[in-house]
Amino acid sequence: MRTFKYFIPAVASVMLVFTACHKKETVEVDNETQSVVDNAVAEQEFMGLVPAVNNVAIKTKGTAADGNRAMATCDTLTYVSGDTTFTNLSSPPIFTMTLNNPTCSPIPDAKLREGNIKVTLFGKPKVPGSRMRIELINFKAANTDPNKKIAYICDSIVLKTLVNDAVNDIREFNVRIYNGKCIGANNSWTTLYSTNRTIRHDYKNGNDVIRIWGTSNGTNRQGRKFEVDVPASTPLTKRGSCQFISFGILNLTPEGFKTRTVDYTSGTGTDACDDDATFTVNGNTVAFKLK
Repeated sequence: MRTFKYFIPAVASVMLVFTACHKKETVEVDNETQSVVDNAVAEQEFMGLVPAVNNVAIKTKGTAADGNRAMATCDTLTYVSGDTTFTNLSSPPIFTMTLNNPTCSPIPDAKLREGNIKVTLFGKPKVPGSRMRIELINFKAANTDPNKKIAYICDSIVLKTLVNDAVNDIREFNVRIYNGKCIGANNSWTTLYSTNRTIRHDYKNGNDVIRIWGTSNGTNRQGRKFEVDVPASTPLTKRGSCQFISFGILNLTPEGFKTRTVDYTSGTGTDACDDDATFTVNGNTVAFKLK
């Protein structure tokens, strides 16, 4: 009887340990969704903003905009200073744009945006090998609710022009985002985001299609780091007039968790402009909404 008395608690303790381990494993494998959501928040805005600014810079007559020209149509930048002949390398030309949505936004996707963009050109933007540095100043964006604007901050965004195919209206450039941040309304959350990507912007026949592939990394709002790889064979694709990524597949690995395969293609078709996406881990597929 004495042996029986102490055997039961021992078995119960062992069962408790195994149960706790099982629950922990389930949470780690299946329930880490925040990295996927926070990465999408950063992907979509930076993905649309970068080629749009590049396009505006190219439309600026010559290399310097008319300082007296009204900015209502957002088709040019405003010249600030610097050598627009690009002969004085120590004084590159600097331009700005002020966003005042809905009357002034270079991205025709109906998102709410405000703030300023500073652009420094190291060579003419159409010429392969030239570089452009973009700085965001008090820049915020939201899908529809002005009270939910997310602040997008970074040390700089650097574009290097790789291809300018005038015949087929395709531009391709490398994009690096240094120390990017996304901050929720009222400073309610913060995520970190940096990239080394290739962006292809296709204007042919008015398509305005953006495709990206390459690597990025970040830290979600819960402080968990993550790594992202977008294969060139499944680039993320976004139309200029749509707020959301329409299709494409990436692999995202949160620190301490298994890789998730994120698919932005919804069940309504690859060209659908909607906020539906899924990710798959360990054979389980989870639907989530893009922000």
